[in-house]
Amino acid sequence: MVSFQDWDTIDAIDVKFLSSALSYIRDHGQLPPRLKSIQDLNEKSDSGVDEGTILQLQQEVGGRLRSLFQQQQQPGSGNQGARAPAKRTIAFLEGFLLYSPPESEDKDHVLRSVHKNIDVHLFLPAPYDMVKSRREGRSGYVTSGPAPEPTSLPQRSSVSDEVDLEGEDDRPPQNFWTDPPGYVDDIVWPRYVQDHAWLILPEGESQKSNTLSADSQELVNKVGQGVNLRTNAGVIVAPGEGTKPMVDILKWAVEEVLKYLERNILEVHE
Repeated sequence: MVSFQDWDTIDAIDVKFLSSALSYIRDHGQLPPRLKSIQDLNEKSDSGVDEGTILQLQQEVGGRLRSLFQQQQQPGSGNQGARAPAKRTIAFLEGFLLYSPPESEDKDHVLRSVHKNIDVHLFLPAPYDMVKSRREGRSGYVTSGPAPEPTSLPQRSSVSDEVDLEGEDDRPPQNFWTDPPGYVDDIVWPRYVQDHAWLILPEGESQKSNTLSADSQELVNKVGQGVNLRTNAGVIVAPGEGTKPMVDILKWAVEEVLKYLERNILEVHE
């Protein structure tokens, strides 16, 4: 019997720290002093998006936001003389476990506090074949602290404890993790499917199907490539079932963020 360390479980995430850090960012518009990123220690790869596309999107975003304020100043809008919107900071968070199911389905989900601290919930699905190929092609990545002891997702400890975000970072030092042979099929994919059983539908079934409820291997068998997702679960699923190029995904994500800003953030008050 072969035993693997598991870095793809909820126990690999300090949920209390993450939730508290997100609350801090919402209040202060910057990272808390205690949060030190280790992502710059990981190997970087080409994003697949050229500089020209990035410049074009920057200009589009700036133009739409300026246009929005100008429209609000037009006669008849009720906002004449209103001051310009206050400066806002937009923070982007990427991760493999960020969201929780609708409250009506699981009010006390361990990631509820994280989910509530995120305004635009973008989900990028990837088919099993792509996940396996890309994950097995990685050289490894930097981790923080020892491998977690896995337990089932819904039974995590409370996230209500206070976290000192102004103090020094006293977490364990970084390590470098390399996936052992068979890690994707034995750990990564089954955990992904199990942790997102509330979002992933059985292959070929409709939105009206019940969410998955079965043991890990049965779930894996039911979902196939894992790209048939609910669209009524409180997350915005990227188009293309994980096959669109990064340029298209970036444009989609920018549009979703802009729509949120136009609806909710850039309100002008008298």
